[in-house]
Amino acid sequence: MAFRLLNKTQMNFAYGMGASIVIIGALMKITHFQAGFLTGNLMLTIGLVTEAIIFALSAFDPPDEEYNWSLVYPELHGGTSSRKKDESPQGMLTKKLDAMLKEAKVDQQLISSLTSSIKDFEASAKSGAESADSLAKINQEFANNANQLQKSMESLANNLESLNDVYGGVLSAMNKK
Repeated sequence: MAFRLLNKTQMNFAYGMGASIVIIGALMKITHFQAGFLTGNLMLTIGLVTEAIIFALSAFDPPDEEYNWSLVYPELHGGTSSRKKDESPQGMLTKKLDAMLKEAKVDQQLISSLTSSIKDFEASAKSGAESADSLAKINQEFANNANQLQKSMESLANNLESLNDVYGGVLSAMNKK
């Protein structure tokens, strides 16, 4: 006669508590830690004895109930399925997918149009990549011209500064007379 001394919740609690005592005892043993009379050896002993008692009690637990899967899947015991041929999981999935595509108005014409658009996009991307080289050359020339312009402007600024110095000298010489 099968009877259960403790319910599953109580057994799970006992397993967890026993294991935690063993782990704390092992830690105390490894680190040589002790708190008063509590040493690693004592904690390991208490934890392992607790686990041994729990395992002894679990020997009286009846096995868990086995489900009769052949009620849901008669094929498991050589029976035949109550489903029709076209109602296999794959057939049902195909029907659902077809219905969803029809509801979304996705047909062969739309798929062909999408395929054509993707191919056109691919061709555009390839031609764009080829013209990106010429665009890169144009950008490089623009950058070179900008550098030359900057150098010319610096030279012009220096020349203007020198010219201002000379003009200033001429003006002051004229004012002294």
